[in-house]
Amino acid sequence: MKLGRLRAGALLGLALLAAGSSGCGGPKGVPVAKVRGTVTYRGKPVAKASVSFIPETPGTVPALATTDENGAYSLSTYGTGDGAPVGPCRVAISLTGPSPPLPEHLAKAEAAAETLRMPGKPLIPKAYFSPETSRLKADVVAGKNNVFDFDLQGDLVP
Repeated sequence: MKLGRLRAGALLGLALLAAGSSGCGGPKGVPVAKVRGTVTYRGKPVAKASVSFIPETPGTVPALATTDENGAYSLSTYGTGDGAPVGPCRVAISLTGPSPPLPEHLAKAEAAAETLRMPGKPLIPKAYFSPETSRLKADVVAGKNNVFDFDLQGDLVP
């Protein structure tokens, strides 16, 4: 009896592993594939940037990631590191610095301070913040370990 449960558990684990490694299907059946890469700005790694892959198919869930200290990222859609929806995607990358300090009288009212806090200055050109202006695209292919490296260029505009 106990051995039967162990076998059933092992088979379930193998089935989940096979489904996960094939890169097929999220909870809603939209296929995903592994996607990783690096983000650099003028050749230097960009740490803590937000990377978004927005599928061109309407209604499909975007894939998200944050770069590490080497500028590396691995996208997630339904689960950690599962990848991005298969097909053409527009890409947005954003990174801002710390919020500017609030005047002292506002900083003391912590709840109000959180709502008044503004995003920090862009640390990469703002054109990359939106998929409409970034001009970055990626075609995610099923069954492939997709690698997309982005070397961002341009000047920071105050």
